[in-house]
Amino acid sequence: MSEERKAAERMLLRLLGVAAAFAVIRWVLPEVWDKMSPFIIAVPIAAALQPVIRFLQKRIKLKRSPASLIPVLLLLALFLGLIIWLLIFAIGHVPGIVSQSGDLMTESISTMRLAMSNLLTKIGESTDPGVADWIRNALTTLLERLSIWGTSIAQTVGTFVVNLATAMPYSIIYISFLTIGLYFIAKEYEEIRSYLPGGKRRKQDSRTTQLTNSTVKSLFGYLRVQGTFALIVGIVSWIYLTCFGFSYAGITALFCGVMELVPMIGSGVPYIIMSVIQFLLGNTAAGFQILFLTLGLQLLRRVLEPKLMSDSIGITPLESLIGMFVGMRFGGIIGLIGGPVLMSVLVGAFKGGLFASTARDFHLISVWMKNRLK
Repeated sequence: MSEERKAAERMLLRLLGVAAAFAVIRWVLPEVWDKMSPFIIAVPIAAALQPVIRFLQKRIKLKRSPASLIPVLLLLALFLGLIIWLLIFAIGHVPGIVSQSGDLMTESISTMRLAMSNLLTKIGESTDPGVADWIRNALTTLLERLSIWGTSIAQTVGTFVVNLATAMPYSIIYISFLTIGLYFIAKEYEEIRSYLPGGKRRKQDSRTTQLTNSTVKSLFGYLRVQGTFALIVGIVSWIYLTCFGFSYAGITALFCGVMELVPMIGSGVPYIIMSVIQFLLGNTAAGFQILFLTLGLQLLRRVLEPKLMSDSIGITPLESLIGMFVGMRFGGIIGLIGGPVLMSVLVGAFKGGLFASTARDFHLISVWMKNRLK
């Protein structure tokens, strides 16, 4: 068999492998996650508990079973304590926050109406009345849609609370299975680890190991970077808005911090809208204050993001930008978030030489086809 035919067969097998991998990701993995998620979640947690277990075994001289049980129970107690604290906090503060949010929504809509009225007055003084009427109708329609959107959000939140309460029995069962599974996996972790990528009982190619490590590093690194910026935006905004005496500084800072997690939108869009509204209302000082806050946050992100991204997911800002755009085109918001992670995996695969043999086969086939066509 000629080398060209062997290369063509290898290429065909790789294409079949890609199709099989797509089918697994599309149909098999969701089913596996739905049926096995407690035990999948337990594996990385058990790995994180291993230093504590080894410490209890060596220093306290405990056997493997109690040394595994103690950190699992402590982790469960910490989790339940956090849940109870959040419930107590929610019962004590959520009604006030909801009431304040309602006042904020009402005040925001009133402020927007006043700003639009001022804008229409200025437009009407310099343009045809028909143009002013058209703009007035368009803005009225926009406000109506915003009101509908706000009502939809309230209904969604209410439905979420009802579903959460309905899911409590299942959540208790889920946590029970997760806790018991975590104990057994932590206890037998060394044995289980030998079957995982890079384990002693599994032959693992160094390039595949590099790709696996790159994937995990990229995912957690990207989430860490986005969470860091969201936290920075929330804290800086709350301090800044409080110092300048803005109403609802806490809710505004929280909202913009959450918006910072949304790619391509961030905190800049809501702050720019707030600044424009303040200018239209004649509050020039407040408009410039919000504008300076926006510029400061964007400058801070532009200075820190390249360094944090390169350290966390191992790709350049340009590669990250390409990954975001391509991901957005394929998967919308989810693709926008996952694009840089996949780009990092591809870069790691190329650096690790994972596609070197494919490139050689493709070159061999190209040369053979070129010679055949002469």
